[in-house]
Amino acid sequence: MFRIMLILFLCAIVGQQFAHAEKDQVEYIVFEGGGPDQGAGHNVSINMAVLKGKFGSIDPASSRMVGYGVQQIRILTRSTSFLVTEINQALDAAEQNNIPIWLHLDPLYAWGADWESHPEDAPSVKFWKHPEMREWRTFPTDGEMPSHIPRLWFNWGPWCSPVEAFPAIGSPQFVEFTRKQLREGVLTPLVSRLKKWNAEGKDYLFAGINIGWEIYIPNYHKGWLANSNSGREGPVLAQQPRTIRGLKMDESLVGSQLGYASLHWRGWTEERLQKVAQEEGLTRDEKFRQLCYESMHNYMQTLAKECFDHGLSPDKIYTHIVALASVMEPDTNMPEIWTAVNPYSTPGFTMDNKGGAKFNFKKLKQQLAKAPGNRGTQFGAVETYFGLGKRNYVTDEISYKKELDEMFENGAQIQVIFGAFPFAENSPAAGLAAIKNWISEAPP
Repeated sequence: MFRIMLILFLCAIVGQQFAHAEKDQVEYIVFEGGGPDQGAGHNVSINMAVLKGKFGSIDPASSRMVGYGVQQIRILTRSTSFLVTEINQALDAAEQNNIPIWLHLDPLYAWGADWESHPEDAPSVKFWKHPEMREWRTFPTDGEMPSHIPRLWFNWGPWCSPVEAFPAIGSPQFVEFTRKQLREGVLTPLVSRLKKWNAEGKDYLFAGINIGWEIYIPNYHKGWLANSNSGREGPVLAQQPRTIRGLKMDESLVGSQLGYASLHWRGWTEERLQKVAQEEGLTRDEKFRQLCYESMHNYMQTLAKECFDHGLSPDKIYTHIVALASVMEPDTNMPEIWTAVNPYSTPGFTMDNKGGAKFNFKKLKQQLAKAPGNRGTQFGAVETYFGLGKRNYVTDEISYKKELDEMFENGAQIQVIFGAFPFAENSPAAGLAAIKNWISEAPP
């Protein structure tokens, strides 16, 4: 009972802080560049200059602003000194251009794991080689840890396979490593800069930090492969990152469910799993998924709390999963909405009703309202698109402006346009015009 009362008291305090911050809260539309391992569009200085050229100077008094997002901040695959330099460069660019900055961490996919320019740029630990930080597809047998370590594969249009193993996000050792990387590589320079900006009345320059990136635990079921491969025959070959292009997927991966290492390092065995499932009136697989969801939730909450403990407001800290559970039955690939909710952050989602990450506003907000530790039903649309592949989502200014209005009227605090750079000749001029119109309508 005492523990429950303590949690409720903490939630109330955090909620009060959020409500205070919300009074003067700025709504942002953020243009996010491409990551350094994914090709063009990752030059922060060029992108900032282009954005300033398109939208002019930011009005510090406005309640609506555009910002720039730095994507693929590689907290899993680079040293903390490398990260400090990268973060400071981004903060410098924001300050020099008077453009709000959004930081998008990579705490899951491990882009850049297959190379670093210099040995000193490598992290202190390479989790994909650490026996207690990488995922399995079975529990240990007779005390022997599984010898097969599944490689990470996912489909973002091109097939991607950036790292030799998927991180065991439930492993205490992995969580502590990531927390240290976040603290020393990102929060140290960020908090120092925020103190300066706050003193100068430039706190609007910090749009927020995304501490997730579609957090999930892979289930490589046959339907996943069929859907991802779009019916094409032949072997699955990696197209990203560029340094690993052409690698063939191990066919034995199909049908595998990951997450066993995350459970094992928290004291779970197959026998205990079945016993507890029976006691709780669940099937074995239902209990397994529940424990995977808890691993996802706890991982994001730990990183969010690290930011909160360093003085960041919950309305500037965002989690990140897909919102598919608002329209489909969840599984470990598309987790339940509550996994993104905790007292230290704002829940963030990939939201794309024109593509694969579909959502329903009404059901999403209902699930947010029911989630333990929620601070209301506000959220971040932390990954949206101008278009994907060769498909342009923005056809005219009026309809796109209507979509923006609908997003913010339903409780979005930020909308991030993923991979918006580089702006090309065929970039949606109608979309930029709609955003300018949205800013001009900012309430006083």
